[in-house]
Amino acid sequence: MGFEPRIIAYLCTWCSYTGADTAGIARIKHPQNLRAVRVPCSGRVSPELIMRTFDQGADGVLVLGCHIGECHYDNGNHRTAKRLPVLQALMSYAGLEPQRLRLDWVSASEGERFSRIVTEFTEAVRALGPAPWRQPDQGAWGHDDPAMQVFPPPGVVQDLPGAEEACQERLQAITGGVRQIARQLLESGQVGCVIGYETGPRRRVRPVFIRKADQAERLVWNQHCTHNLSVYLGDALVAQRGKPAPAPVAVVAKPCDSRAINVLLGENRFIRNQVVVIGVACDGILDGAGEKAFPDNGGCRPEHLQPRCRACSQRLPLVYDHLVGGSEHVAGPPAQTQVGQVELESHFTRLEQTTPGGRMEFWLAQFDRCLRCYACRQACPMCYCPTCLYERDDSLWVGLGVRVNEKRAFHLGRAFHLAGRCVGCNECERACPVDIPISLLNRKLALEIQAAFGFQPGLNPAPSPLATILKREES
Repeated sequence: MGFEPRIIAYLCTWCSYTGADTAGIARIKHPQNLRAVRVPCSGRVSPELIMRTFDQGADGVLVLGCHIGECHYDNGNHRTAKRLPVLQALMSYAGLEPQRLRLDWVSASEGERFSRIVTEFTEAVRALGPAPWRQPDQGAWGHDDPAMQVFPPPGVVQDLPGAEEACQERLQAITGGVRQIARQLLESGQVGCVIGYETGPRRRVRPVFIRKADQAERLVWNQHCTHNLSVYLGDALVAQRGKPAPAPVAVVAKPCDSRAINVLLGENRFIRNQVVVIGVACDGILDGAGEKAFPDNGGCRPEHLQPRCRACSQRLPLVYDHLVGGSEHVAGPPAQTQVGQVELESHFTRLEQTTPGGRMEFWLAQFDRCLRCYACRQACPMCYCPTCLYERDDSLWVGLGVRVNEKRAFHLGRAFHLAGRCVGCNECERACPVDIPISLLNRKLALEIQAAFGFQPGLNPAPSPLATILKREES
């Protein structure tokens, strides 16, 4: 007997489920591999639910909803139409064939169409064979193929032209400017706190909260200021129930930090007049910043920059109230940016061109090392849910354990939650104690969002396109 796929179909109760009934009443035949799950709306079929379906042994997942413009909840199917192709691309990148997940539309009167879609999908999944997504408990994952190992660290990038002579002076000038602005804001009472950087007792640069003007001398700026300080803004500015709104907060922001602020503004995390942005020109952050001890002002040392900085062409913040170290102080030659972009693209393409089985082996080996410490989530400005879905013990589709399937669900689910929201600061990857290349997942979805919607998060204070309805040309 040949392979018979197990297919789970999530059917909208108003249209596609009724369409299935229509097919049955009309005695229109279709394969019996289908197991139908009735849902209120296709928009309720979450990515976590689909991943859990594959984990539980499904060989294919079919999502059928109302035609665009006919949703009984106005735009529920718009959200489905936007997010399922992105999820399909993410799961394909993690090693599952995209043909195993299909989205289509069936109305209540289209019994024949329902039968045809089920037949086509069943035959396609049958040709693919059993889904390898469900992984048994076993020892550590690994792969002998060098292409499947964690990407080796890049070589040392040469110093910026003229940096050795000008860098120290530039960093000191920016530090002085940040201190002066912070002192003025606190003395005038415009803000109640300034969030910036200081050098800690172990000679590491770390975040600091300054609330008195005479403490402004603690602030520093150099190429070791890696933390994305916008992660602290939400909790600092959200008024508690029954309490007055907190005073405005000033924050020191690099270009990537400013993009995160734009995303948070677009999601109404706070309003613009609650934040005073002290923008700083950035020549890039050194690799190892936040972990290694450096001198106070660091300077342009021979160590290479972080990969995200070598590929970044943006040297000035997009949003700011005060700018320190304008364009005349920024080196950033185009040649270095081009080299960094090629290097980053080669790492990304190398994995994407691997076979689905090879990609699955690679990601399982990475996820198997995960400690579920949630450092990636804590470092991310966009992970601000009061209770994370992956820490809820009442969740019906996400596990809290440390099996490889559950860790894969966490990382892929979190990556999808950041689709159209991640600004590429890569603080999640830097904070990971076991060096999982999380940025590759985020970058994959960023490219998918840009290709599908022409959208780059953080350029303007706008929400992710996955949270909006389809435009006329997209429907």
